[in-house]
Amino acid sequence: MQLSTVYTRKYFRRFLQLLALWSAVVVLFALQWYSFDVLHGHPGPLIVYFRWNMEQWYTWLLLSPLVLWLAAKRPIDPRHPQRALLLHLLASFLFAFVAVTVQSVVSHFIEPGVNSILKNMAFILSKDLAIGILTYWGLTALAQTLHFYKENSDRQVRESHLERQLAQAQLKVLQMQLHPHFLFNTLHAIGTLVYEDPQSAEQMLLNLGSLLRVFLEQEAAQQISLRRELHLVDLYLSIQKIRFQDRLTVRSVIDPETLDCAIPSLLLQPLVENAIVHGIAKNPGNDEIEISSYHQRGRLVIKISNANSTLLSEVHPDGGGWGVGLSNTMQRLAQTYDGAAKLSINARSPRGVVCEISMPSTKGAPEFTAAEELLAL
Repeated sequence: MQLSTVYTRKYFRRFLQLLALWSAVVVLFALQWYSFDVLHGHPGPLIVYFRWNMEQWYTWLLLSPLVLWLAAKRPIDPRHPQRALLLHLLASFLFAFVAVTVQSVVSHFIEPGVNSILKNMAFILSKDLAIGILTYWGLTALAQTLHFYKENSDRQVRESHLERQLAQAQLKVLQMQLHPHFLFNTLHAIGTLVYEDPQSAEQMLLNLGSLLRVFLEQEAAQQISLRRELHLVDLYLSIQKIRFQDRLTVRSVIDPETLDCAIPSLLLQPLVENAIVHGIAKNPGNDEIEISSYHQRGRLVIKISNANSTLLSEVHPDGGGWGVGLSNTMQRLAQTYDGAAKLSINARSPRGVVCEISMPSTKGAPEFTAAEELLAL
């Protein structure tokens, strides 16, 4: 019942649109012919001009749904116009003839005794056949335009959907590359402590298990809040603090206003890992990892730095010489923000390296999930 009501309203709305269109044509032509006769000094009553044009164009009001239906069912494909062109050519003469016939009958009954139906038909045929054919092609052109516009819109929607699916698939691939990269590095670190400090190695394994469960929880989310991402980084750093003991300190300078900003999930962990691998893991002495975030001109800026490394000559701020972690992070930013995000890496003075991310600041809808509960333990 409801479905039939929807269709009834749909067709009634279309009829009203066609009625408005042909009424405008009636008014336009009635005024044109009346003005023409006024200029030549022999005008008739204005109502007569409206009656004549209503007889002609309201006939097309009845025929136009059939013309539009035929044009939609058999569109003229520009690549193969011959397939439907002959059909529409014949149909244009047929519809024009039917319009003349209907108009002749209506005119005869409105003005009985003036002319017979055949005489009316012969007169209108000689006067309006060409206009009828042109009217058919005008309606067909309108239907063709609407058809190809809808087809193009549908294609753009499909292409946009496919591009979004491709981008999500590429992001998944990049995440899958990061997980083994992190896992192998962490297992290697645990291996070095198995004989030297078994208790610390055991604690690292427990923390690694917790972190891997969080990874599984985050798989489905393309974006999470900065707050949740920082919890994940804290869990990762707890593993590294066991490994490096008092040599490693961590400092966070986080603007509270940035905590609810949405960022790509697992964005910061590979950068923090990079700071450790190329800092304290390679160089003797102590090191400090600093994580900061703030807003700048409507953008979210996140910086991750260490204090005990040097920037290699083959590594360039624009991306030259970057490893897996930095390269994948840059690709994920490009996929997520369509070129509106930037990542750069620069040397600090006197020592150290800073990695800076600048991205559009968007508020996420933070959700309290099982992962967040686990991170809070």
